[in-house]
Amino acid sequence: MDATPAVEGPLRVYVVLAALVLTATTTRTAVYVAAFATFALLSVHAVGRAYVAFLGYPLSFLVPSLLLVALVTPGDPVVELWMLALSDRGLDLAATTGLRAMASLSVLSFLALTTTVPQLVAALDDLRLPDPVVELLLLVYRGIQVLVGQATRRHTAARLRGGFDSRRTLFRTTKLVAASLLVSSVDRAEAFETAMNARNYAGRMPVPDYESGGYAVAGVALSVLVAARWVV
Repeated sequence: MDATPAVEGPLRVYVVLAALVLTATTTRTAVYVAAFATFALLSVHAVGRAYVAFLGYPLSFLVPSLLLVALVTPGDPVVELWMLALSDRGLDLAATTGLRAMASLSVLSFLALTTTVPQLVAALDDLRLPDPVVELLLLVYRGIQVLVGQATRRHTAARLRGGFDSRRTLFRTTKLVAASLLVSSVDRAEAFETAMNARNYAGRMPVPDYESGGYAVAGVALSVLVAARWVV
């Protein structure tokens, strides 16, 4: 919510989708590097150091996966350590996969750090996304927030009453909290349906309008990726 992206409104979503297509449909290293650098700069400009902290989570999964790829891919050994060996083909595949993953991750990070779910849905709605899909996206988004809030309150209440002090009480309390969440979720869903019907809901969720901005920046970013596809 505090982000200050250089590209605003639905245009931001369209730029990200176009960048993902340009990145995923090529094998040129120059495109991966250009995508990572371009959207890393846009993300840092929008959220500052939060971009670096955000990358820490996916990188903790990506790095071990790339190491495993380098180890299991057959080829001529380059580095050997006890029973483990890194092959030339493994290192090449790991490097290519890592660059592609980092490029896509940088593009998606820009979207995740600067775009709220209502903004994303509004952009997709402009692309004539079916009404049931828009409804499902918005309801799931709101439902997750409500469910997390209820689960947090119930967990806190159970912990303060000693519900997690022993293994026996742990399982019993977890069962009770889960059952309570299920019952309350069903009740809330029924109440929500009644409220929507009382307001003459016609099957289309209201979607806010957002103005696009930053066309020059968007054009430069995509032009860099297109130009990188022609670099030998």
